[in-house]
Amino acid sequence: MSSLMPDNRISLYKLQVFCSVVERGGVRLAAEDLFVSQPVVSAHLRSLEERLKVKLFQREGRGMKLTEAGIEVHHWATEVLRGRIELDRSLRDISCDVAGRASIGSSMSVGNYVLPQILVDFRQAHPQASISLNQSTVEIALDRTLDGRSDFSVVATDAVLDANSFEAELIALPPFCLVAAPDDERVGDSASVAELRELPFVSPPAGTAIRRSQDSALAAIGVVDRRVEIELGSAESMKVAARGGLGVALLWRESVRRDLKEGLLREVRITGHTLRSFSVAAPG
Repeated sequence: MSSLMPDNRISLYKLQVFCSVVERGGVRLAAEDLFVSQPVVSAHLRSLEERLKVKLFQREGRGMKLTEAGIEVHHWATEVLRGRIELDRSLRDISCDVAGRASIGSSMSVGNYVLPQILVDFRQAHPQASISLNQSTVEIALDRTLDGRSDFSVVATDAVLDANSFEAELIALPPFCLVAAPDDERVGDSASVAELRELPFVSPPAGTAIRRSQDSALAAIGVVDRRVEIELGSAESMKVAARGGLGVALLWRESVRRDLKEGLLREVRITGHTLRSFSVAAPG
């Protein structure tokens, strides 16, 4: 692509999103494959067009067709992503002797429920490696990464990270699990949307990222202005309140896995719906 000099702030994830739209034939199917919303995919496409200063798609009926520049960008993006895969494979081939130090930042929920087993498994496989995990708020974790105190961070976020500051990769979209006390007679083992509107909730404080994520997930199925009995700042305290019968709690499934297994809480399935949280991303 001799005539096209890509901005060095283009992330690999933007290229992955673009290639997925091309290969799946549209934004909706690409969003489903990537487990993100259609507006997120569209935002990445607009950002990529701004970085490259070209139009990638043109409307054709109800669908989209690559422009001439778009075809060239797709060839280039495919080669870049293929090179990334080859690099990953090469690094895995030499990782049997991994050593050195990694300082990792994370948001509290990710640090509690996503990373521990991953880091333990890695450390057992690579005993020469030194790992330090610093848990904090999303904002502090990102600041530590930006100023170099952390090599990278893994955070749960409800927003697209600034491409000018971070290169981020989507890792997961954790599913929510609605839980209640085993003896809470106000709700059975399943609940309809109409029933959810009447139930008391144990919730995170208003304004926090996890609260926004919960509210968005519930609003998407028609539950707005839910009845909040108490606001608590951690998953552990919310579980205590739910076990005490104050209300149902919407938490990451991973955070309640042991409680469900031990019978301390029980799952309440939402009829016809599976709710997912915000994305877990690794900015570096």
